[in-house]
Amino acid sequence: MDSDIQLLLHLQEIDQEISRIEKRLKEIPEEIERLKKEKEDLVFRFEKVHTDLKRLEALKREKELDIQTYEDRIQKIQESLDRVRTNEEYKALLREKAQAEEMIMEIEDEILAIMEDIENLKKEEEELKAVIEKEKEKYDQLIREKEEEMASLKARLEELKAEREEFIKQIRPPLLSKYELIRKKRGTALAVVDSDTCTGCFLIIPPKIYSSLVKGQQLLTCPHCGRFLLYQSK
Repeated sequence: MDSDIQLLLHLQEIDQEISRIEKRLKEIPEEIERLKKEKEDLVFRFEKVHTDLKRLEALKREKELDIQTYEDRIQKIQESLDRVRTNEEYKALLREKAQAEEMIMEIEDEILAIMEDIENLKKEEEELKAVIEKEKEKYDQLIREKEEEMASLKARLEELKAEREEFIKQIRPPLLSKYELIRKKRGTALAVVDSDTCTGCFLIIPPKIYSSLVKGQQLLTCPHCGRFLLYQSK
């Protein structure tokens, strides 16, 4: 009986490590994708700032050309004022000149606002530029570490599976079948008894079963959860 329970205990240890590795192997790809997304977001943020900056600089140049157009118009109006023959024509040209001058003032205000935005974006771009390479390197290193961990775990998993296949040859087929059935149903097939309580389901073991368990007379299972019981004297 002791031999059987020790074999099952070791098999459970192998299975628990296999389960832990398989669980971890499912987590790592998600962690890698999250790191890649964070890296992409960082690069995208820098590219967006750079694109916005170029757009505003182009808009500023357009506004400056608009001012030049109005200034040229004012110059022509000024030249026309010396040639008009009637008061109506003179007043009309003055109104057109005033409108052009008003438009220039409005555009100049717009340019000032654009220049302020450009200044803020340039500052943000410089700040991002200072950290982006360092952050990209950090993310690349973290991703490499995750990939290395995954490769190492895959190799270890193959070793454990091979070890398991070899180890189960030592276990009697009926006992192994029962172990597999319990493990599939409960997650684990063995549970340590703490005082008179099964640590698998945390219910009290009946006195008769507990007494037999302490004496080590036979391989016993919990009447509540069905797990094999392992008694460890304190």
